[in-house]
Amino acid sequence: MKDLHLGTDVLFDEDGDLAVSRTGDLALAVGRDCLLQDIRDRLGTLPGDLVAHPDWGCGIGRLLGALDTPLNRALAIRYIRHALESDPRVEDNTITITPLIFTPEEKRFEIRFRTVGGVTVESLVWKIT
Repeated sequence: MKDLHLGTDVLFDEDGDLAVSRTGDLALAVGRDCLLQDIRDRLGTLPGDLVAHPDWGCGIGRLLGALDTPLNRALAIRYIRHALESDPRVEDNTITITPLIFTPEEKRFEIRFRTVGGVTVESLVWKIT
């Protein structure tokens, strides 16, 4: 597998529970799947929530309830960009973030980037409600 440098971790299902393989073992997220899972986890965690890693996370959750204003959109994009730039597997100058939905109840973004040394653009639609 050519993207092993992107990491290996236990796999979580859509509900955040540990995924189990067909053999009954813990399923693994490998390569690209691991990176995308890590990014989703980072975006969904507020800085300070992990005592051992107080800087890990993304401040976007602080904007739930916020109105759709240019300042709030810019702040949301900055929070997401900072979170992705904190991951050494992501090529900083390739990150694009497009708000798709920005209501007080839901924020949804399309996030595109390339991995360091990668040629394929990764795309992720991420939301927080």
